[in-house]
Amino acid sequence: MASFEDFPMIEVKKMNETEVRLFSLLFNLLREPKGISFQKFRTIMPRFYKNEDIESDRKKLYRDLNQLKSLGFNIKVAQYGYQSEDFFPYYIEKESLDRSLKFSKEELEYLSKVLFSSELTRELISLSQKLFSHHLDLIPNLTKHAVVPERVDDDIDTSNTEKILQAIKDKRAITILYGYDEKERTIEPYRLIRKNTTDFYVLAYDRGKKSLRRFILPKITVKKETKEEFFSNLKITSEDLNFHPLSLKKHDETEITFRIHPEYEDRWKSFLEGAQYETSNNQYKVITTNQNALFQFFVILPEALLESSSEWKELFASYLKDWEHLYQLV
Repeated sequence: MASFEDFPMIEVKKMNETEVRLFSLLFNLLREPKGISFQKFRTIMPRFYKNEDIESDRKKLYRDLNQLKSLGFNIKVAQYGYQSEDFFPYYIEKESLDRSLKFSKEELEYLSKVLFSSELTRELISLSQKLFSHHLDLIPNLTKHAVVPERVDDDIDTSNTEKILQAIKDKRAITILYGYDEKERTIEPYRLIRKNTTDFYVLAYDRGKKSLRRFILPKITVKKETKEEFFSNLKITSEDLNFHPLSLKKHDETEITFRIHPEYEDRWKSFLEGAQYETSNNQYKVITTNQNALFQFFVILPEALLESSSEWKELFASYLKDWEHLYQLV
């Protein structure tokens, strides 16, 4: 049986300047999972990266980052398209258990032939829906491989997704029930999409509402495959695929101007990614149809806001007061 004497004591030594710098660098990277730019490093770590010679600082940071890489930390650079590389955030890429496979089109074509070369089962249908969600043109005509479902009274129809995918591929309308609404709706499904979430959405033209709508896939029950061609002839734009909360239609389009603290501009730009805004220095004009979505950012980082209109500040203060009241009630 091992005793404490079998394990030699690690001698504690005072860290030298390089070790202190590397530890501080690593600590800040771990604290900011969205990344830190070179310019921000110079601001938050002036002791180590605030020389008059900016090129010397840049080279020192590169050396330090490479040193951390050699110690096993997977450091990346997130290029968001800013003008200067000084503003590309460095971040530590963490390993994920939910890593996705990447297939080439040739590989998917081969998988398609293998999957549909034998009798089509429910498992194969489910697998094909996942593999070909962005390549519907590679799915063979499922009607040729129809699987008769085992039906029990009041059972949920498990072929909903198959019918929706087939309707998207064939450009045919379908009649559905959505959620708990008992009123049938006829939609023209254009695309199955997933955006920064685990939920799948069907982007479809609603004939009753006469507009493009997003439907959460698990809430759809297909009642009838109409075989009618699309009445609409819409061109799907990037705005249609934008799930940013600032783009949700809650009110008429409005413009709000903010002045943001320089230390928080990286996180502010990351928050705004996908929304409409214009910028000049640290002034931002945000164009939104859901200004309440801005509250989320400033509740977490109130110190980021340096200046805004008095009207918006009053709205923000009222929002905080309402939540404080609700919290007290709970």
